Amino acid sequence: MGPVYHFIATSIVSGTIYLASKSESCLIISFVGGFLIDLDHVIDYYLHQGFNLKVRHFLEFCFKRKFTHLTLIFHSLELLILFWLAIYFFKLGNFWLALGIGITQHMLFDLVVNRDFLKTPYFYFLTLRIINGFRVKEFKQNDK
Repeated sequence: MGPVYHFIATSIVSGTIYLASKSESCLIISFVGGFLIDLDHVIDYYLHQGFNLKVRHFLEFCFKRKFTHLTLIFHSLELLILFWLAIYFFKLGNFWLALGIGITQHMLFDLVVNRDFLKTPYFYFLTLRIINGFRVKEFKQNDK
C-alpha cells in the first residue's frame, strides 16, 4: 500500500481513536504506529543502495519494487503478536493500546492490498523472511 493511502487510513483510524479516547497523545501515537512503521523501507533502501538522500530515487526504487532483499524489521506479525500479548498481560494503558491499533491497522491494510503482489501472506512473518535470506523472489508473484 502506498504512503498516501497509509496516511489517509492512519489519519482516519487515529481520528477515530481520538474521538473515542479524547486523548491527543493516543491520536499521535496511533498515527506514529500506523504511518512511521514504514521507516523500515528506508532502512532496507540504505542497506540495498547505500546511504544517499535522493528522495526521488528512494520513491522510484520502492514504487517499482526494485528490492531484491527486504528485511522490513517493523513489518513482523510475530513482533505484533508479542506486542499485543505484552499489552494484555502487563495491562499496559491506552497509550500502548493506541500504538498497537496503529501498527495493526497498517499491517492489515498491507496484507489486503499487497496480496496480489505476494505469493503468500506469510511474507509478513519475520521468521520466514529470515529463513529465506530476506530474498524478495521467494515471496513475490512471478509476473508482478
